Amino acid sequence: WRREQAIGSYVSQKEAGERLAQTIADPQAAKSGVYWSWNGDAKSIGVGNAGGAGGDLFENSFSGMVQDEANGQLCWDYSMELVKPYLK
Repeated sequence: WRREQAIGSYVSQKEAGERLAQTIADPQAAKSGVYWSWNGDAKSIGVGNAGGAGGDLFENSFSGMVQDEANGQLCWDYSMELVKPYLK
């Protein structure tokens, strides 16, 4: 099962890295606790609209699923279980 099947859009791994770097280095993204999105043409796109790293960075709102504390705890628990072997 791939990401694009889950959410309907994606960008390349390289572009995802560029986006992550932008949220770290761009003064516009200095605000913490924000869900950043891109409004522009993606350099590579599967289906749907994944925005674009070269587009405008903007503060997006969280979905109800992200705001759900039970889902957040499950995500944390599953993530920790996955990385546990690497934390030793």
